[in-house]
Amino acid sequence: MTTPHAPLTLTYYAHCAFLWHTPQNVRVLIDPYRNRHDRYWFTRHFPPVECDLALITHAHFDHDAVSSLPEGTSVLRLPGEFHYQDVFIRGILDKHSGTHSQGMPNVMFRLEVNGLRFLHTGDNDIDWPDDVRQAVGEIDVLMVTVDDSCHLLTYAEVDAMIALARPRIIIPMHYLTPTLMPTSSTLRSIDAWLATRARVRRLGSHSLTLSGDDLPPEPEVWVFEPSPDVWNQPRIERQLRR
Repeated sequence: MTTPHAPLTLTYYAHCAFLWHTPQNVRVLIDPYRNRHDRYWFTRHFPPVECDLALITHAHFDHDAVSSLPEGTSVLRLPGEFHYQDVFIRGILDKHSGTHSQGMPNVMFRLEVNGLRFLHTGDNDIDWPDDVRQAVGEIDVLMVTVDDSCHLLTYAEVDAMIALARPRIIIPMHYLTPTLMPTSSTLRSIDAWLATRARVRRLGSHSLTLSGDDLPPEPEVWVFEPSPDVWNQPRIERQLRR
C-alpha cells in the first residue's frame, strides 16, 4: 500500500508528451509526437519509452505516434473511466480548439494518482459544456496548450481555462522547442505569455517527483525542459513526401 503522500514521477519529453510513473510502478504516456508526410514539425524521432498504457487525446500527427510505442502497449483514445492499480483515468470527450479543426473530437484526460489530480487538455477548446466541467471536477495540475503565436488558444482563453480548472500548478505545452522544431511549424515560444504570469518556476529539469505535499500555496506555472532522450534520437531530414 502507498501512503497518501507517496510521490510519483512526472517526465516531460517535448510538445505535449508526458509520462507518469506511479508509486505502484504503473507507467502512463500521453500524446507521443511524429511528423506527417506533409508536415515537418520535429527534427528527431520520438524516443522509445517503456509504458503500460498510452493515452491519445486526438488523431493529429503531433499527438498520436502510436507506431513508436513498445509492442503490447495498451492504447486508450476514447472517453470513459479506467482504473488500474493506483491510477484512475477519466477520458472526457469535448472538441478541438481553433477554426482549422472545428468540430474535431478531442478527449481531455484526467488522471488521479494517490490524491493528486491532473488534467491534460490535448488541444481542447475553452468553451466547456456543463457536463465537461462536471467531469473535470477539481484539479491540482493543469497541462494546457499555450504559445506566443496563439496557435490554438489566445492568452485570454488560456487564462480562462486556468480559471475554470483552478489548478495549483499550470504546465504549458504545445510550444516551440528550439532545435527540435523548425520555425516553419508556426509555433512560437512561451516567453511573452510567461511574462503575464505572477508566479513562474523554471524547473531546469525534464523530470520531477511530486506528491500532495509539494503543491504550492498559490497557483504557479512550472516549465519543464525536454527529456535528454529526445536529443539522443536520429535526426529527421526534411525529405517528406508531398
